[in-house]
Amino acid sequence: MNATETFDWAAAGESLAESVTLIAGGARGTGRTAALSLLQLGARVAIVDLDPGRIATVAEDFAEYGTDRVFTAVADCTVREDVQAAAAATAEHFGKLTHCVYSAGAYRAQRPTLDIGADEWDLIVDSNLKGAFLTYQAVIPHLQRAGGGALVSISSLAGRTSSPFLGCHYTAAKAGILGLTRHLAKEFGPSNIRANAVCPGGVVGTRMNDLLSELHREQDLVELAKQTPLGRNVHEPDVVGAILFLLSDLSRFVTGATIDVNGGILTI
Repeated sequence: MNATETFDWAAAGESLAESVTLIAGGARGTGRTAALSLLQLGARVAIVDLDPGRIATVAEDFAEYGTDRVFTAVADCTVREDVQAAAAATAEHFGKLTHCVYSAGAYRAQRPTLDIGADEWDLIVDSNLKGAFLTYQAVIPHLQRAGGGALVSISSLAGRTSSPFLGCHYTAAKAGILGLTRHLAKEFGPSNIRANAVCPGGVVGTRMNDLLSELHREQDLVELAKQTPLGRNVHEPDVVGAILFLLSDLSRFVTGATIDVNGGILTI
């Protein structure tokens, strides 16, 4: 694009509508909302989750879009063979795979670092960071064959600073996602693959409500909203807006970047 050209909005919309996006952790929360938003825009989506019950539910809920638009797979993203099979099945089903969103990952309520066992550390770090690594190893060859695409990782405000609600393992894993994103952007830019991350603040929803109830800190969200310059907490559509931007041609020259979706409570 030179100084005299204008942005081709129609082409940007068509590009997203023609995309095929695999969403790891796409059967609930932000991943599910992103999947629905992409379907509403005309895109094709593969929803991957390790829980067969959640997969069955989302397949039923999205059945109106048809199997030519929606593909589901049960896979544990921390198991190389699972995610390799899910990526291959997606590409075979749709004829290509162009984008990937990594929104999977476990969490545990915050407690002292010295009380966290090795098994719990492995669960959190593996599901949030190792899973992203293995998923991208699985999908990138398909993106290369498609001529390029976009990777979007869901990190967290914790990855920028530390978590007020979750443990040190979660903070470490989400910080690792940002390093992985930068590295992938450098390595695979020549393949026309962009890699970016989104760092939401605490997203209001069932998981957050359950977490705060477990911690007996139900009022924390009220206080957090008061401290946020935009005056409220983060909701799933706020995060999905950033995801859609990073998947679309609107961000065609953005890679290795992190978008903070926290209402201004942290600015870097």
